[in-house]
Amino acid sequence: MEIPEGLGSHVLDTFVPSIAVLDDDGTILGTNEAWNSFAEENELQPPVDSAGVNYIDICEDSDSPYAEQAVEGIRAVLGDERERFTLEYPSHSPDSQWWFQLTVERTRYEGDLYAIVSHRNITERKLSEQRVEESNERLQQFAYAVSHDLQEPLRMITSYLGLIERRYEDELDEDGREFIAFAVDGAERMRDMIEGLLEYSRVETRGNPFEPVDLETVLEEVSTDLQMAIDDDGGELTIESLPTVEGDRSQLRRLFQNLLENAIKYSGEDPPRVHVEAEESDDEWIVAVSDDGIGIDPEDQDRIFDVFDRLHSREEYEGTGIGLALCERIAERHGGTIEVDSEPGEGSTFFVTLPAA
Repeated sequence: MEIPEGLGSHVLDTFVPSIAVLDDDGTILGTNEAWNSFAEENELQPPVDSAGVNYIDICEDSDSPYAEQAVEGIRAVLGDERERFTLEYPSHSPDSQWWFQLTVERTRYEGDLYAIVSHRNITERKLSEQRVEESNERLQQFAYAVSHDLQEPLRMITSYLGLIERRYEDELDEDGREFIAFAVDGAERMRDMIEGLLEYSRVETRGNPFEPVDLETVLEEVSTDLQMAIDDDGGELTIESLPTVEGDRSQLRRLFQNLLENAIKYSGEDPPRVHVEAEESDDEWIVAVSDDGIGIDPEDQDRIFDVFDRLHSREEYEGTGIGLALCERIAERHGGTIEVDSEPGEGSTFFVTLPAA
């Protein structure tokens, strides 16, 4: 059996990576020129002039530790169980650091099923990812070291200011006491910011292993902690049925606690009205936290997730400016996202997307 002429011209002549077309049995019907030049670099790759060779047999005979994964993926595509299979694997040469990507994608032509196999060298991308990962790790270590080392001098400053206030209370005039109060407040705010930065830097490195997390239980605990603040303002918090997701329970609790605290804080002059609900979409859940508070200008909605970027002065609303940045980092660690939909004066809805358990 030969590759259909139309399919060959459509696939083989338009792709830069090395390409082979398989029939529904795994036999190679045709390849492009890049396939032949790439052959010697990859143990999963059949030899040059491989038309008529069964690609699955070649993989099964390979001693590559990734051959079994490749075979399973190819069979799943040819068996119409999945549309696409991708495998990234390193070179087996001890003297090289090459990385390759094998992609198998199902297609149909004139009613017949085929598989398009492609190989490409992804070494540069892998090295870039490794450099970024190493850089992020160094930044996290730096943030931790700075945050930890700043704690002690701040404690000393606060302690000595308190000592001055107590020892020389009778000698201080009103301005002196006010200056000391400003200094103590500044030191305490700095300590809060450092603790927030420390928590932010530890999301990846100090997180717990993922496990099934019942969000309904998590939100019940959070609402219990915040019930006094809600009652004092005459507000209302309603929570609909929530799902179980895969994640770090303590971090997810922190995420939703931050969102609920913000909803209460930015409720404006009216009592806070906060509603939490969830909707399933494909293999993930979208949890919405809605309020009818002061809202956020659309132009500022990206800024609110930046570290220490505040939309309001501390005289208007207290806070460190790191809470939503922490929420975003936690969501990203879980393979999810966080977004906001809001208009000034019309409240806000934060959408947290998390993979289903």
